[in-house]
Amino acid sequence: MRVEQLMLRNVVTVRENDSVKTLIKIMIEHKIGGAPVVDDDNRLIGYISDGDLLRAISPKQQTIYDLYSLISAITIELSKDKLKDLLTKQVGEIMKKRRLQTAEKDNELDTILKMLSHYHIKRVPVVDEDRHVVGLVTRSHIIRHIGEQLLNE
Repeated sequence: MRVEQLMLRNVVTVRENDSVKTLIKIMIEHKIGGAPVVDDDNRLIGYISDGDLLRAISPKQQTIYDLYSLISAITIELSKDKLKDLLTKQVGEIMKKRRLQTAEKDNELDTILKMLSHYHIKRVPVVDEDRHVVGLVTRSHIIRHIGEQLLNE
């Protein structure tokens, strides 16, 4: 199976100069766990995930398991001023730029599976030859696809 057959097509993206507050609003509104970061020409320059966000706002050496724990940790560990500062940070300050994995529409699904496993990531942006984001492949969509295949046998 090719990536094009499974990828999400209407991908929500953010810009590197968007604030963390804007990012959180977008993630909540669209019920997503991350987004490709694009430049002014809509070319992929990075990726920001819920994990990146948690690492940026979570107190060091404390594990956050869910949103309620996160809210509790933030209210206990951070003053209002520090929280406001974090929310005004730009996405570009905390996004992943290095080791950014991408796929093309004609890649085989097996290539994506190897990427997800090897790099311990949950999502792979699909880009065209100009690095415009044309889709997204996620672990959960692959699992659903595999599950449907197995259940239909």
